[in-house]
Amino acid sequence: MYRIIYILLFVTTLVVANPQDSTQVESTAVIQYDVDSGVSPIFFDDSKIEDYKIDKEFDYKEVKNDNWWTRFKDWISRVWGEFINWLFGDVEGGTFLAILLQLLPYLFLAGCIAFIVWLVIRLNPGSKILASQETAGVFFSEEEKIIKSKDIEKLIQKALQNNDYRLAVRYYYLLILKRLTESELIDYEFDKTNSEYFNEISETSINSGFRKITTIYDSIWYGNFVVTQNDYQKAEQQFKDLEQKIPVTNV
Repeated sequence: MYRIIYILLFVTTLVVANPQDSTQVESTAVIQYDVDSGVSPIFFDDSKIEDYKIDKEFDYKEVKNDNWWTRFKDWISRVWGEFINWLFGDVEGGTFLAILLQLLPYLFLAGCIAFIVWLVIRLNPGSKILASQETAGVFFSEEEKIIKSKDIEKLIQKALQNNDYRLAVRYYYLLILKRLTESELIDYEFDKTNSEYFNEISETSINSGFRKITTIYDSIWYGNFVVTQNDYQKAEQQFKDLEQKIPVTNV
């Protein structure tokens, strides 16, 4: 009795573990080919294909102009992309921030161009060049104006009439500079230093006399004291002694 029960349980276990799939249907379909429609495979003409290959109208390859400007733009684009990625991380495409970051380099370039245009208009170098040509005869200092266009001897006499001995000494010193320039012993320029003039004068006696009157002039013109008639007469003698040594020209 027990053996029969064990056999039934064993059979039941096998049936439950390996149930038969009632949906499985043995495939009996047969593949059929159409052999009566007269359809034939297409064959391509190799000669025509070769003709198409050499025809420029059918050349769809994208030619990249690899010059320095293209390489520079690619480098800028790569560096900019790496910088944005480092600064903001991965930005989702199509968002406002992504669009703004794409436009930012162009906005920056437009700003630079606008700044350069504004700077050129502001500085206006063309007008400065034209102005320098138009004002070529304009003097840069009062001293140069006196030396090149005034009758200095009359200015000395007028200063003496007004008892302005300090101003008379100044005019006399400018007269000496004019004489030295006319004799081509110095090349006068209003911004030159006294040492530069000393180096230009090769004649020993004239060089020594010019050094003396330069010391007198600096002391009187830049000194903070009253210049008397006696002071002027002593200075005048030194000026006259030097003036006599300077060669006379017909200028």
